[in-house]
Amino acid sequence: MYVLFAWGLTFNPVGFLLRSGEMFKTVRNKKIFQEILDQIKDLLLKKQLKVGQKIPSEIELSESFGISRSSLREALKVLSVLGIIESKTGEGTIIKQAEPEHLKNLMSLVAVSNGLDTLQLYEVRIILEIHAASLAAMRRTDQDLEAIKSNLIKMDNFVAVEQEADFLFHKSIVQASKNDMLIMLMGLISDLISEQIKILQISFAASYKTQKVQSQHWDIYRAIESGNPVEAQSAMLEHLSLGQIQLLEIQSDIFSGIKS
Repeated sequence: MYVLFAWGLTFNPVGFLLRSGEMFKTVRNKKIFQEILDQIKDLLLKKQLKVGQKIPSEIELSESFGISRSSLREALKVLSVLGIIESKTGEGTIIKQAEPEHLKNLMSLVAVSNGLDTLQLYEVRIILEIHAASLAAMRRTDQDLEAIKSNLIKMDNFVAVEQEADFLFHKSIVQASKNDMLIMLMGLISDLISEQIKILQISFAASYKTQKVQSQHWDIYRAIESGNPVEAQSAMLEHLSLGQIQLLEIQSDIFSGIKS
């Protein structure tokens, strides 16, 4: 099915011309912007809508959705803020390419506003990074190894940038997995992970575990360098397990402080 938004029509290969009202459905129960977003998402998945494509006029959309133009404008404003659509002078409103940075900021905001559980975030890291390490061992390039190793060397030599280098070390392993979905997921929660790593670095330093952590980093690198996915997975699990225990200790200390 091909979309001809210039006339608000949809062409069906069978030979029927469908008006835009037959593409979109009447909005009923959900928040207006949410239902419109759901319909746009479904049309994108069905390839009846494409990024960069112009959507019908306000009049057509309000009739199709069965809502007032003022309600439609409010919904479109929300979708614009979310980065789903973009209005261009003289061109109308188009479906916008999602920007990773925009989505990352939204993800962080939603997580924090809903009371982020740092242990649950860490569980996500375990699921994501263990398999990323395994894939990286099988798919890494010389450039990937160089990126991973450069951050290890920074952590060996420069305490001031250690926290950032630690995050970039983990990020570069995910990138070396060559799995676009893993890379995207890492990007969405990268701010949250970065902050968590900072907390862990401070805690590791206070408990004299920094050297042990760095030794584990090198074990992960060597396993990936040797192309051994099983060893890479095992080394990453051992490393992240240490961090998980440390987070539990941090929470225990905080809870003890509150009780006292």
